[in-house]
Amino acid sequence: MSAVDVRWRELADCARPQNVKLFQARQPTDAARAVCRGCPVRAECLHDAVISDAPGGVWGGLTSQERRRLPVLPAGEAEAISLLRQHLAAMPAPAPAHEPQPKAPAKKRPPHRPTAAAKKAPPPAKAAPRLQDKPDEATPRKRPKPRVSPRADVAEMLRAGASQKQIMQDLGASTRVISATRAAYGIPYPKGPGFRFTPEQRADNERRALELLRAGATYAEVTEQVGISAPTITAIRKRAGLPSAQGRNGKEARPRRSKAEGLAECTEPYGDGHVRWTGPMAGRMPQLCAEGGKFNARRVAFEQHHGRPPVGYVRTNCTEPACIAGPHLIDDRTPRTRTRTEEPVTVRALQNLQAEIDRQGGPQAARDNRLTLTPPTEPETRRMPTPKDPVRAVAEGIAEALPLDQLLAWGDNHADPDVQDQAARARIAVHGLRTRHAADQELTQISDEAAQLEKRLAELRAREAELAPAKKGKRKSGARARDYDTRTVRAWAEENNVDCPRVGQIPKRVLDAWRAASTAGGGGS
Repeated sequence: MSAVDVRWRELADCARPQNVKLFQARQPTDAARAVCRGCPVRAECLHDAVISDAPGGVWGGLTSQERRRLPVLPAGEAEAISLLRQHLAAMPAPAPAHEPQPKAPAKKRPPHRPTAAAKKAPPPAKAAPRLQDKPDEATPRKRPKPRVSPRADVAEMLRAGASQKQIMQDLGASTRVISATRAAYGIPYPKGPGFRFTPEQRADNERRALELLRAGATYAEVTEQVGISAPTITAIRKRAGLPSAQGRNGKEARPRRSKAEGLAECTEPYGDGHVRWTGPMAGRMPQLCAEGGKFNARRVAFEQHHGRPPVGYVRTNCTEPACIAGPHLIDDRTPRTRTRTEEPVTVRALQNLQAEIDRQGGPQAARDNRLTLTPPTEPETRRMPTPKDPVRAVAEGIAEALPLDQLLAWGDNHADPDVQDQAARARIAVHGLRTRHAADQELTQISDEAAQLEKRLAELRAREAELAPAKKGKRKSGARARDYDTRTVRAWAEENNVDCPRVGQIPKRVLDAWRAASTAGGGGS
């Protein structure tokens, strides 16, 4: 703030204590304007408000709206203040505000005291409210639709078999005109889906549809010959009491399949006696759709194999959790205990298998298909234990000498499901052992070959380091030695008008051109 601004603010009348409250009000008052009219620095105050764009209040006796109507002030401060003084002097004095006269106090009337006759008189009846007649414009009325008259050109196209859409496009007639023309000229609706029929036509359609349905026709054939839709055919069939021989959407219904057929269609055998489900699933349950219902495929497979419905929860008793093969399924009533005569047979069989594979060449012979699992030649080891002495036979080791193929065949043909499961598990174990052994052999071979290759690569890199020329100075690993001087190449490019950047890397096209020119000229870098 300049010294002049400080001086006029000190001389302003609004800064006096008795006038401060007048200028703190939100709305300008006549008292505040009166203080501004007698202020000696009114023009300076108004100039300061104009150049600082004061938002509101009374400055120099003018409000914000009156200050916006002031003329454009010159650039100099003295000239602007002089122009404001002239403008304020030319402004007419505001009319004094009209002060309202105080009202005279009203005379108090004495309280009203009803007479005795007025007390005895009944109270006056309230007048019924008058119903004002509403004008006709206020009452909403439906405008009657204009009457349409039939047209001869529309009737001619209808007789020719034209569709309603075609008539609307060619003649510009509305649907009401087409309907009125059809009714006036007596033109019936054409036959076919989606059109109206007279009662006689409906009766004839129903008779023809019943004849076709009794003859074994499908919905599609009835629709093609009679011209009615599938819902109409269904209603006619239900009224006549005919059985439904159709599927969804009017298609031919497939004959209901049995549970055995459904299992055969939705299962796939794999591995050693396992069966996987390929049909629909209801969560984690294989769902079998057969005989008009939905069943648990695992329970159906159990019932078909064991000949009785399952009791409790049906689960798999093999190594495949998703297997639904009948011999591999058990329920809460299936015994899970195994006799002592059966356990050594399976364990010994696996041990005999490993020993036999080692004797015939090991896993490499198995990969080459050179294993021959034949029974031993000793006659005393081929004697099968009789049912009368199974414990003695196992104790003497007669059952242990069985070859693997005969042992697995005996387990597959056994009547006990647990023995069948043991045979299946033995096949899986044998297959797993062979596969794992072959994989280990292949991994070992791969590791040996990788070690040899790494050794050979190290030798080649050492030989490459010996044959490489000695590097001059320190250079980053992998960096290629430059055969040019950047200043020489840029100077050549400037002399031959070749576009080359003055800083940064030199483009390959410039280097190629420089090398070609150097080679042609016989010079070097």
